Amino acid sequence: MSTATNTRLLVTTGSTGPAITDLVIPALLLRTPGAAWHQLVHIYVPSGPTVAFSGRDLRSPGITEATALAREAGFEPVVRSPGGRMVAYDSGAVVIDHLDSTTDIRHAGSATFAANAESHVRVLRGLGDVDARIGEVEGEYCPGEYSINVGGVTKVVGSAQRVTATGSLFSTVVQVAVSDRVRAVITDVSRALGYDLRQSSIAGLADYAPALTSAEVAAAFAADYRDRLGLADGQLPPAVVAHASRAGGGSPFHVDDWTRANPMAADPPG
Repeated sequence: MSTATNTRLLVTTGSTGPAITDLVIPALLLRTPGAAWHQLVHIYVPSGPTVAFSGRDLRSPGITEATALAREAGFEPVVRSPGGRMVAYDSGAVVIDHLDSTTDIRHAGSATFAANAESHVRVLRGLGDVDARIGEVEGEYCPGEYSINVGGVTKVVGSAQRVTATGSLFSTVVQVAVSDRVRAVITDVSRALGYDLRQSSIAGLADYAPALTSAEVAAAFAADYRDRLGLADGQLPPAVVAHASRAGGGSPFHVDDWTRANPMAADPPG
């Protein structure tokens, strides 16, 4: 990648491969020295069923059982780089990874979550009969003040953040069509971890606008990010994708442990 061009990139792709690869890529991008981009937004529809744990989940005495339950259900258990709590998804979801090396959000507090939630709500309200609102609903998984719900009853979007000395990663999961297996694994894994959960709080956008597909939702978010942030269409650095594709090991696999042990070299000029 050239350091003279494409400093604000929008990348819309299918999944890059296994869940581990998808989740290692933003962690590598965040840690790679000399990156050519200033802002990079990667929007994709994941290919494989994933249970993305957080570092907080690892402290639960039920993490071993939770990991086993995820695997038995056919989900890849991964400890993601951002915080929050466990989330599960499959190809019925859209994942948005927004990396920013220009803004020091370490002092922004909740303002970053609030601004992103407001933008995401605007997109969702434009997709059809979706009464999208900001706020936590009772008994939701991965609870957060800036979750996005429908009608104050069900959660459809959650976000988490990672901040390092080189920038920030703001990661969002948009549930579009929630399959029975996703509902079941969220329920079972939450129980194993000791988290309260109201199962009826789990929903996707298609529960309210049945014609919506993951591809359409991804396209709507891509258009918003492109216009709002002035992003140019681009691609993920091939060297980063290739490096991430070698990741593996551990159960659950820990993204940050692997990226620290297997760092990237500086982003070469294009």
